[in-house]
Amino acid sequence: MRVVPSPAFARALQRAVDDELVAAALVDRDGKLIAQAGTIGDGEARPLAATVIHRLKDPDLASRMLAGEIVSYLLDGRHVAVGIAKRRLFVVGVLPGPICERFAELRDEIEKMLTDLRDDGAPWPGSGGSGGTGSGPAELPLVELGITVGRERGKA
Repeated sequence: MRVVPSPAFARALQRAVDDELVAAALVDRDGKLIAQAGTIGDGEARPLAATVIHRLKDPDLASRMLAGEIVSYLLDGRHVAVGIAKRRLFVVGVLPGPICERFAELRDEIEKMLTDLRDDGAPWPGSGGSGGTGSGPAELPLVELGITVGRERGKA
């Protein structure tokens, strides 16, 4: 099932930001931004989620996240949390501190909204519903971070 942007998603994210979160976004399994609120930029949600998942790489991370675990990481001075809602969307949040119950509530709210949508039976590959062998959230494209520095050529 392709999840399409919806005003209901945007309103849920905005309520969470108004309550406590610094920023929140929803990203589908293909890396497409579905909705965002707060100080998270248009092209920032997917790389944040991918970086957190990459930094916390663990053999059973995908299965834990698909089972409902929320992971968080201090990234460039920001507390970033990532969860998966209904095996369909990454919920990405920038938190005011290392622990924030409001983020879990947001993930649960998004999950309930997705439950209300018609399910076509196409969860992430490897998540037990499609017969695939993919690794689920580990398949989110990772954006490489780096700095390019010019260098003078040696003289002969």
